[in-house]
Amino acid sequence: MVATTGSRQRGQSTVEFGASALVLILLLFGLIDLGRVFYFDVGLMGAVREGAREASWFDAGTGTNPFLYDTDGWSGQPCGDTNPRPGIKESIDCNLSKSGLPVSVLQNSTTTCPAPSDGNVQYNPPYADDTYPAALNQPSLFICYAATPGLDLTAAPTDNSYKGSDVNVILVMSFGFASGFLQGVLGNSIHIVANAHMTVGGY
Repeated sequence: MVATTGSRQRGQSTVEFGASALVLILLLFGLIDLGRVFYFDVGLMGAVREGAREASWFDAGTGTNPFLYDTDGWSGQPCGDTNPRPGIKESIDCNLSKSGLPVSVLQNSTTTCPAPSDGNVQYNPPYADDTYPAALNQPSLFICYAATPGLDLTAAPTDNSYKGSDVNVILVMSFGFASGFLQGVLGNSIHIVANAHMTVGGY
């Protein structure tokens, strides 16, 4: 039986729809990935701002900066204004959890201020590729005190000696794509970085 013109056209339309649908699906997953990377970037930025704000806090009653130290990590308890968590890392991890990200991995035991690849003295991005973690979607945390590599505060100072100094809170992450569309264009991951400077308070 010879196929009619109408049936040939229907077959051609089906093939064309299948090809175009594949392209549209790939584009859709690409847009989802772009939305995810933007969402995580905003989450990282909010977290470093909160961490830097925590670090700069001055307690006039004691004359100290009680939260100017690393801390080992968020304990998993609810966080917010009614239950503040002390220390920079705990404040950051609390905010990361709200964005659906895992808690950060503190890098201060190896380096406090990652070396900028452009040589700027404020220790701002861009950073070398080896600064970013190999694990995908796992934030790494650097806390750079007083723009001094190697200076690490594992406990809060008992005075206000860091008054006026800079604290630079840095999160870096290798964002892994969910779809193969952007992997083919950009590789397996892209680097995301957020940092915030604040001046340690006091008088």
